[in-house]
Formats: sequence, C-alpha cells, structure tokens
Amino acid sequence: MITSESGPFKPAALVLAALLAAAPLSAQTLKIATVTPEGSAWMRDMRAAAAEIRERTGGQVQVKFYGGGTQGDDLRVLRKIRVGQLQGAVLTSSALAGRYPDVLQYGLPLLFRSRDEMLFVRERFDPVLADGLLDSGYETFGFGSLGFARIMSGKNPVVRLEDARGLKIWVPEGDDIGLRSMRSVGLAPVQLPISDVLVGLQTGLVEVIVTPPSGAILLQWHTRLRYVTDFPVVFAFGLLAMDKRAFGRLSEPNQAIVRQVFGALSAQLDRRDAQDNLEAGQAL
Repeated sequence: MITSESGPFKPAALVLAALLAAAPLSAQTLKIATVTPEGSAWMRDMRAAAAEIRERTGGQVQVKFYGGGTQGDDLRVLRKIRVGQLQGAVLTSSALAGRYPDVLQYGLPLLFRSRDEMLFVRERFDPVLADGLLDSGYETFGFGSLGFARIMSGKNPVVRLEDARGLKIWVPEGDDIGLRSMRSVGLAPVQLPISDVLVGLQTGLVEVIVTPPSGAILLQWHTRLRYVTDFPVVFAFGLLAMDKRAFGRLSEPNQAIVRQVFGALSAQLDRRDAQDNLEAGQAL
C-alpha cells in the first residue's frame, strides 16, 4: 500500500489533483442557426465573432453557426431551441412573434418615414423589446437593421393598391399583423417561412415580395424579380436570440464576453444596412 507521512494514497491524490488543474475546462458549445448563406459577408462576420469568443474564453465557449437554412424553417428552428438541439438562431422579428407579439411593432407598415426617425424611436424602445424577449425566454444582443423593405414583383410593377390585387404576396411566417392587414384591403397574402420564398418565387406560389434590397440579393430572390417600387413600405430588422436557459449555463465572465462580442456583431450589422441597401438598390 502506498503511504506517506500524511496518510495513505497521498501521492496518487496529488498527481490526480495536478492533472485536473492542468486539464482545460470542458467546452460549452452554442449551436446557432441562420438562413444567411455560407460565403456571404454576414456569415464571415458571424464566424469572426465565433472565433473571438473562442479565443477570449480560452476555448471554454465554442460557437457553431449553421448557415444557409440547413436547420430548417423558423418554426423548426424554434422547436430545436426548445428541446436543446440548438441554443439560438439569427431570426427576423416575425419568427418570435408567437412568444412575444410586441416584437412586431417596428414592422407596422408606413410607421417610419426616414432612417433618422427610425433611429430616434429605436433608441428609446430597443431596451423595452429586449426586456420583453428576455421575459419570453430569449437572451438577445441588440437588433440588427435590415433596412426599409420595398415592393418587388416579377411580372408587372406594383405602384398602386389596384396593381397588387389578384397577385400572390408573400408574408413572413408568424407575421399575423401583416396577414390580417393585407386581407383587410382585399389582397391575397401567402404566408411562408423565409427559407421557402425562393422556391415559392420559382414555382409561382409567390409573385410579390416586400423586402429590403440587400435581403433580396443575399437570399437570391432577385433572380426571380424584375420590378422594384422605390417606396419605403416597412422597416425590417433581425436579431440573434439565444435560449435564456442555455445562456444562463455559461459562467458570468463568459456571459459578459458573449454579450460584448454578439452586441458588437449586431451593432456592426446595424450600421452597415444603409450602405448595403444603397448598393443593392443600385444593383437591382
């Protein structure tokens, strides 16, 4: 039997303690879904944020982004978050409306007349919406502006209400306000998740969309569209939302790092939307 002056097994205990001290802490992996295509500038920004988190936490927090909608539509992604298969997602506001309807407030048609007006309101209400989402189970890190959405169509330009009658107009899944608004004026909305819009345009299931120019190019919708009505219909934004329980399992120092890095990522996307949409509008 191994003994020491302090009792049996002391050397073995010391060796075990040393090995445990030298071993890295088990990494926590945050799996996050997004429809953002692989290879896009937005995806590169997300991967850079993931690398920064890994470096600053000493490898204790690993972030894996699943791009291109590979994890399914918004409803499927939210189900995966609820059961713990995913820890978060980059989503539009309509995806979270089922849990927190007030998140759709910025998306009311014709609510804002200019970017400056939108920024003035957001400065005061972003924290209110973030608190509401937290109460609904989601940790968020700031809202990323996607810009003002324009009416885009494939067959004929849509300038007046009469031009849209009889056409199949896309409404994001979960946007019940938009659905009811269109039906109330006699239009024919078609509700689909973002991941199905391109197929909808290709098959004729959808004929008109309302989206920011940068989003139309990013998701390749512009390949099926011919006309853009240069009128800011509605303000669109997205956000990175994490399951509050998964975020709470991180240590407090690592929570602070993730908040800082993801907050900077959201702010970067927010600042870039004006230039992105200007360039996209010119391209269209």
